[in-house]
Amino acid sequence: MPEGSLVYAAKFVCGYMPEPSQATDEGPVEPGSYATAINVHNPNAIPVNFIKKAVLLFDAGSKAAERFEEPKPPGRRIGAELRPDWGMEIDCRDIRLEMLKGQVSPAPIFIKGWVVIESAEPLDVVAVYTVRAPGDVSIATDRVIPTRL
Repeated sequence: MPEGSLVYAAKFVCGYMPEPSQATDEGPVEPGSYATAINVHNPNAIPVNFIKKAVLLFDAGSKAAERFEEPKPPGRRIGAELRPDWGMEIDCRDIRLEMLKGQVSPAPIFIKGWVVIESAEPLDVVAVYTVRAPGDVSIATDRVIPTRL
């Protein structure tokens, strides 16, 4: 990305995390079903082109999940465009099937990582997180603040 570009890094958590098999086991999150939807809006009066990619940090279906604190490479870079005042959503299905195609276990196996959006123009980026645990459902939103390169 050129100097002055904006980088938005939104956390994602997707899939089902079962109860640990032993009382001494600890997972990356509490047991439950997790979903993430990252909403992107173009507030500009011009079309905005941007790059989106995912960085997979944890895949419960992979042997690599047993290796902690190991740096992970990003997935493929995908170009996108939003016309003025248009929006789009990047959800768990998009992350698995498009952004991390061939690199990740199928749903509902638990995955987590980052969706990274690179743009020369400012965007509105909001992540919506939903979790369903035994007897409870929770939802949270997080406005993603960009880093300027």
